[in-house]
Amino acid sequence: MPKMKKIACAAISAIMAFSVLSTAAFADQPYEGYNYDWWGDPVPSQTGYVVDRVVTGIDLGTGTRYNTDEQLKEIGDVEKTVELGSLADPADMYIDRETQYLYIVDSGNNRILITDVNFEKPVVIMDYFYNPETKGYETLNGPRGIFVRHVDDAETEAESTMIYIADYDNERVLGVYSDGTVFQQFTKPSSEFYEDDVTFQPNKVVVDVSGNVYVNIKSITTGAVMFAPDGSFSNYFGANRVEQTAQAIANKFWKTILDREAAANFIQAVPMEFSNFDIDDEGFIYTVTESKKTTTDVFKKMNPAGENILINLGFSDYTYGDMATYYYKGTTYGSQINDVDVDENGVIRLLDYGNGRIFEYTDECDLLFIYGGKGNQKGLFTSVSAIEAYNSVVYVLDSRKCSITTFKRTEFGDIVHEAMSLYSLGRYEEAREPWMEVLSRDSNYWFAYIGLGNAELSQGNYETAMDYFYRNSRAGYNRAFKQYRMQFVRDNFNIFMIVILVVIVLLIVLSKLLKMRKKKKAGGK
Repeated sequence: MPKMKKIACAAISAIMAFSVLSTAAFADQPYEGYNYDWWGDPVPSQTGYVVDRVVTGIDLGTGTRYNTDEQLKEIGDVEKTVELGSLADPADMYIDRETQYLYIVDSGNNRILITDVNFEKPVVIMDYFYNPETKGYETLNGPRGIFVRHVDDAETEAESTMIYIADYDNERVLGVYSDGTVFQQFTKPSSEFYEDDVTFQPNKVVVDVSGNVYVNIKSITTGAVMFAPDGSFSNYFGANRVEQTAQAIANKFWKTILDREAAANFIQAVPMEFSNFDIDDEGFIYTVTESKKTTTDVFKKMNPAGENILINLGFSDYTYGDMATYYYKGTTYGSQINDVDVDENGVIRLLDYGNGRIFEYTDECDLLFIYGGKGNQKGLFTSVSAIEAYNSVVYVLDSRKCSITTFKRTEFGDIVHEAMSLYSLGRYEEAREPWMEVLSRDSNYWFAYIGLGNAELSQGNYETAMDYFYRNSRAGYNRAFKQYRMQFVRDNFNIFMIVILVVIVLLIVLSKLLKMRKKKKAGGK
């Protein structure tokens, strides 16, 4: 009976928390921070980030074109210094960690703006690019994505900054140096593997350390278009799996029993195309799929062979973004992950276009924080398009507000990240103190219980570890229980042996007594 009361109380608490949070999360006012517990229920939580500032094109002031005066004369009547004015449909950002430059794709104005991560240095404008082959200047047309890499020249020992721009309406990826000189263009492949009727409108682009170029084309469901460093088409990379809907399963069944002609009449099930990607310092490519109608491969981490390693690690079936869709004021809300960023520490941030939120995860896909939201207030968004992070500051681009919002970590966020850093290095005992501080500030922060459980486990305090793991980690509890059981057997080995010997002696004595009794009965007869 007491157990049933506990279950009923827990269920009522979960329902109340769910109703409060769903109302707050979708209101047009800033909402309280929340997180998800081990069972996937929303619970109130301390916020890990707060809004720092909102920057618009007008705030950036004036910009200077990188071209020299002589080059500008060749272009025509073009001013070197211009008032930037408002951004227009900004589509992407990129932070160069080596130089601490922030690149902004100002799509509606067909230009790239370069500033620093603190928005203090003068803005550089890139909108005219010199092509040595044609000896003329080229412009952008609706650019959507950007990637920057640095390459050392073995002969001159100089470093070149190479900028790759997904020039959407010009149907190309334009490769330029930092001085605006075009060094390469990647256009529609002339290959039998790339169908003629398929468009080539680059949405995003990333480049690996070997110089292979990966281009995201939203009209292609077979993965990113991969180019070799010399510009030749290599292959498709990292296609999503087919969503296993009831229709897809039924089609697969009928195709096994029907002939080829009859099976051809079925509608072919194709995977969803992924919408964005990022690459980390180790060469792993992370992809996200924006559609809220699919649950397959919403987020992937792929090795150079194009294999999703999250499947083998057991993280592939996680729910990324909000755990469920919600209905509020006549509208259904669900996560649509449209961008991903992996920072220098391996922290993963997913951007939710559907709800305007940022979901922050560890490198093992454990949820850390949720912040942002939909609305017109500072720190809320109307149409998020890109996310970048550097040195504990998170940058979010809103294409409709035409602004960049920066978030800085709170003191609570710093403590969590300190604990997580020690936890990731396996220094569980050192992480104990910050985890205890986390729980003193937020008793709902379930991951702290796992951190403390591992700390106790590493010190051999198995029973205490079981208490921490009990409501938060089945795997952790099983590990602790296994060690506790072994320790219990070791500590009580002598007692067990004495009991076993006594039982054996008693069984022998009892057996002899029974035999003697049988003999007496037999003799009496």
